Amino acid sequence: MSVGRSLRLVLLPAAAAVLLVSGCREHAGLDIETASTLSNHEKRHPIGFSSRSEALYVEIAPDGEGLSGNQQTDIVRFVDRYRVEATGRLTIAVPGSARGHLASGRAMRQVVEIVRGAGLPPEAVAQVRATDKDGRFGQAVRLGYERPVAVAPQCGDWPEDLGRNRERLPYENFGCATQRNLAMTVATARDLQIPQEEAPGAGERRTAVWTKYVGASAGGGGGAAAAAPAATAASPPAAKGGAP
Repeated sequence: MSVGRSLRLVLLPAAAAVLLVSGCREHAGLDIETASTLSNHEKRHPIGFSSRSEALYVEIAPDGEGLSGNQQTDIVRFVDRYRVEATGRLTIAVPGSARGHLASGRAMRQVVEIVRGAGLPPEAVAQVRATDKDGRFGQAVRLGYERPVAVAPQCGDWPEDLGRNRERLPYENFGCATQRNLAMTVATARDLQIPQEEAPGAGERRTAVWTKYVGASAGGGGGAAAAAPAATAASPPAAKGGAP
């Protein structure tokens, strides 16, 4: 083996080692927190939230006898929406004027009964006087709450050429489309902030499973296997004659 060839064999691994070391030095300034932020689209393109007011005005007739059936249905539906969407308290504002005081008093009591019947805790409901702004709706009981609305991040930022990304770092627009689509399609923005309460299990399904379990236990491991001998015993005898 010649001296020149031996020298080349020694220098090639040394050059590769120098490139590796230089590459490590380039990435040495990227701390763990920065690297995790660049890879996390929820931190790089967070979904914002704004507040929106929802209100239901229940009109009160001065000589009325209380709420109509349709008005009671509207209140029940509004309270159901409050339980799903809201993050604050449900406010019930009564008219401030003396006109129709008795009628508004009856309607107010009915509204409170409906709200209590929905299972809302007392601290979640606030009773206030209607403001001048609500006066344009006449004699009406106002139910209202605040709910969060998802604000989608702005996408389309491509400041660098991805073909020159030697470090293979996540690009500026990484994950933004996913965050934007989620913010624009979510039905209830509160689901992105806090989880929904767990709903009770279906009683019909529980009854069916329990009935099957009790029947199997009573039959000694039953089900279809336990019913098979009874079906065999009840079958009619075979006709005489014919092939053995």
